[in-house]
Formats: sequence, structure tokens, C-alpha cells
Amino acid sequence: MNVTIKDVAKLAQVSISTVSRVINGAPNITPEIRQKVEKAIAQLRYKPNIIAQSLGSGRLKNIAVVLARSSQLAFVNPYFTIMFQGLGSVIENSDYEVLLTLAEDEKTEVDKCMSLIDAGSIQGVILLGSRVYDKLINKLIEIKFPFVLIGRVLKDAIPEGAQINHVDTDSINDSMAAVSYLISQGHRRIGCVHAPLKYVVSQDRYSGYCIALRHAEIPVDDSIIVDGGYSWQDAEKAARIILQQKNPPTAIFATDDLKAIGVMKAAYSLGLKVPEDLSIMGHNDYDFAQMVEPPLSTVRVPIYELGKVAAEIMLEQIKNPGHPPKQVILPTQLVIRNSIIKKDNSCTMKKL
Repeated sequence: MNVTIKDVAKLAQVSISTVSRVINGAPNITPEIRQKVEKAIAQLRYKPNIIAQSLGSGRLKNIAVVLARSSQLAFVNPYFTIMFQGLGSVIENSDYEVLLTLAEDEKTEVDKCMSLIDAGSIQGVILLGSRVYDKLINKLIEIKFPFVLIGRVLKDAIPEGAQINHVDTDSINDSMAAVSYLISQGHRRIGCVHAPLKYVVSQDRYSGYCIALRHAEIPVDDSIIVDGGYSWQDAEKAARIILQQKNPPTAIFATDDLKAIGVMKAAYSLGLKVPEDLSIMGHNDYDFAQMVEPPLSTVRVPIYELGKVAAEIMLEQIKNPGHPPKQVILPTQLVIRNSIIKKDNSCTMKKL
């Protein structure tokens, strides 16, 4: 049976990240801890692989960036490419390299990440989002390995009292603000095209939509709420379902601008005008949001800064592993353009 870095950590009674730092020659290790780890390595006859040996010599250092999506969906959405640019702007000026990790399913994702950790090939992990119950996050908490989450975790989905490094925006409140604006413009029948609800950010944005309706005493109608998948094509198909109902919405909140474009395309294909027949609100404010016709009203999310701050926290945690975890919430902004019209409640939406 091959000896892993996890076996060394267990024998030395330290974390895997501590063993990795000893192998890498990190300066912030006490002589006593270093001696315990080296003794365990000798006792188990542990031999780091070639990558780990190069890490130890200082020639190569890696931070794994984990995208909680399949490789096919990895860069369909601009959200992740922009965020990756923010990460890179910080990491490229350090002595670390980015190791992008993609997987088709959650089990493969965990296995890949743990293999990298066991091999001593990475010193930290940055996660670009989280699932409602995220096995990788719980595993990283369990082994006390340095990581930063862009997003948030549900409190009951991690061990009680556990605190993690994370940077995020307030997706619930900014979605509430977006839908509340639609309500202020006289819309009472507001549909929602959301992302798959297995992700925390998707649930948060959907929750913001529901809360805004309830505050306005508008019933949440499941018949005009639909999963818009991952691409604009998926969103277009989803939007057509709710737009062809007998009592269609006069406005739609899409939880991502890419979905909003799908909604817009669906409306045009059905002979509807935006915003005269259908008002649309997006979320994220990609560059194309102001280039489409009409320009899209949306929530401006500082995506680049999310990546940048996450990378800064990651590097700080690697250098100072004893520091308390950081939680950062970045502000968003509601941007009103021409995709929303004030509704005359004496009229109804054009019937198909």
C-alpha cells in the first residue's frame, strides 16, 4: 500500500497542510513540528512525488482553483472567466501558479483535489462557488487544508462552529432589490428564470425573488418559475414555457444576464416587444448587458474583484496559517436601463 501525505499527517498528529509546508521548506514551521513531521516521513518511508519534490525545492508552487461545474459548462458563462481574470491578476504577481481543476461530477472533483493534496502538489484551494451540501468543502474543513470560497455555505451544511474564508456578495438582498424595482414599476405578475438550485448562489437569488414578492403580498406562482439551466439556449427554452401560458408574466427576473438574453430571445421569437410587452431584469452586469437592444437592467456584481480578493485572502492564509478566517461581502449596484417599462395596470400583457 502506498504511503500518502495523509498518513504522515496522522502519524505526526498535524494537518496535511503542515506536512506540505514542511516538505516545501516553508519558514513558518517551529523546529518541534518540523522534527515530528520529518520523523513520521522517515518512519513511514514516505517519498513525495516529482511534483512535490519540485515544490520542496521552491521551483513550483500551486493554488488549485476548483470550478464546481463540469468541464463542458466551465466557461459557458462569462461569470467564471471574469472571476478567473481577477484571481490571475493577484496570483501572477506572486510565486504561485494556478492549477485549474475541472470535474464531471462531485465525487471526481473531491478525488482530484484530494490527490493533489496527498501528493503535496498544492498549498491552497480556491473554490468558485459551492453546492448546497458541498462534500469538498467539508473534506477541506476536516483535514484543515487552506481554502477560500467565492460564495457562501449554508450553516447547517458544515460542522457546527466551523468558520471558513469566503468572499461574496449579498445575493438575497440584491435580488430582492431587483424584483422590488419591478414591483415599484407596477408589475404584479413577475416570472423567474433561475439557475439549478443545487448551488447556494442560485438558491439565494431565487430566495430574494420570493421574499420581494411576499413583502409586496404577491403570491409566489410556481407556474411562472422555471429552471433556466446553464446556457442562454436553456434559458430561452425555459422562458418560452412561461411566456406561452394563458396568463403570462408582464416581467421576468433572470438570475443571470446570460439567462436574461435567453428570455429576450424567447420573447422576440414569440412576437413580443421588450419592454413594451415584457420587462426583463438580469443579474451580474456583463459587458454585453449594455450592448443588447434594449440595454438590460440588471444587478452589477463586482465579479473581477471577487476573484481578486479571494486570491489575496488565499495568499495571506498560506503565509500566515494561524490567522483567523476572513469573511468579506462586496457591495453590488442596481443598474436600470431600458429593458423595463412602467406598467399601466389597466392593461394586460399581449396575448399570444
